[in-house]
Amino acid sequence: MIKVDRRIQRTRQLLHNALLELIIEQGYDTITVQNIIDRANVGRSTFYAHYRDKEDLLVSGMDDLIYSLSWDIEILPVADGEAESRRYILSALSLFRHTQEHFELYKAMVGGQGIDIVFKATHTHFCRSMQAQIERLVPDGGTLSVPPAIMAQYLAGALLTLLTWWLDNQMLYSPEQMDAMFQSMAMPGVWAVLEQTTGER
Repeated sequence: MIKVDRRIQRTRQLLHNALLELIIEQGYDTITVQNIIDRANVGRSTFYAHYRDKEDLLVSGMDDLIYSLSWDIEILPVADGEAESRRYILSALSLFRHTQEHFELYKAMVGGQGIDIVFKATHTHFCRSMQAQIERLVPDGGTLSVPPAIMAQYLAGALLTLLTWWLDNQMLYSPEQMDAMFQSMAMPGVWAVLEQTTGER
């Protein structure tokens, strides 16, 4: 059983690596399943035993990345005299740093269907995790003036739009600068909503 699992894992890794190499070389949209299996040196039946199509391969390959990123809100202690901006969303910096490390890959996908697929998967996970974290911050019996689901959608959309702009502009600023600017724009609104909690026990 272990040997079979390792073979499956190796085959999937070959296919994933082949897709990433091809994306950098020619962009996602023009890639065919035949291109992928030729590069990975596997049969067509082997490909379809694991994936429905190239989109399924792309999303599956990104799953580990997406779930490895931290999407949690961490409430850091605020010392006397320190600004509320010390409270921030940790996920932004890790996402900007990852994108910088894999710039060629993401840049090759910008403007095509590939980046939309990746961002949709990322957006979905981001919203789910962010909503859960926001709900944990609401006191028992409390109600926010803006529903957590809407707050999560807003934050996810803002972050991913900013990320796309950053890629389009050749990463004009460092990941740390982008994170700081995102936090300064996003977090005041988040905490303003949380401070307006009503009906708490």
